[in-house]
Amino acid sequence: MSMSREGRLPPDGLDAVEAEAWRFIEAGGRSFRAPFHSGVLGSIGPDGPNLRTVILRGADGAGRRIWCHTDIRSPKIAELSADPRVAWTFYDEPSRLQLRAWGRAVIHFGDDLARHRWQATVLNSRRIYHAVAPPSSISPVATGGLPPELDDARWTPELSERGEANFAALETVISRLEALYLHHAGHRRASFRYDASGARTAADWLIP
Repeated sequence: MSMSREGRLPPDGLDAVEAEAWRFIEAGGRSFRAPFHSGVLGSIGPDGPNLRTVILRGADGAGRRIWCHTDIRSPKIAELSADPRVAWTFYDEPSRLQLRAWGRAVIHFGDDLARHRWQATVLNSRRIYHAVAPPSSISPVATGGLPPELDDARWTPELSERGEANFAALETVISRLEALYLHHAGHRRASFRYDASGARTAADWLIP
């Protein structure tokens, strides 16, 4: 795989492009060193589109599903409960590869999947679920929102378990995926569509 500031061309054939795209996404869900470990998640709120950068916490290319985590008190939970349609964007500057994905969000809270993902969440990442007020609450001062007892000296695995009460896993069931390869000699763009079972229903080259 050749990469440069001039970009790169896709692998040969739509099957290979799709397989590479899902490899990138799955790698992003496994490692913070991977190019797509963070992405932009878009939802639809009462005032229109809402975008935020989130950490990709897992992906299943065969099942066409990706996951991130959030606080159940977050405004995005109310947004997704009202309208589960979401979109994701990932971009890797070294390879100049952009992936976009569309689907429907499923909120997991207090179920087996949420418990499994909570148990897999590292100690430091559990800290944000102990905020004394919901995310987006107005504060008179700049703050991380955490209670004072959560200083490093007292932060233990046992104390961290309290955060599970606010923890939710967001699953996106992907219905459409696009890969855009930026290259100085001409960009290349491919599109893939999936049914509810994850089976591919369409694969096409698109004009970039």
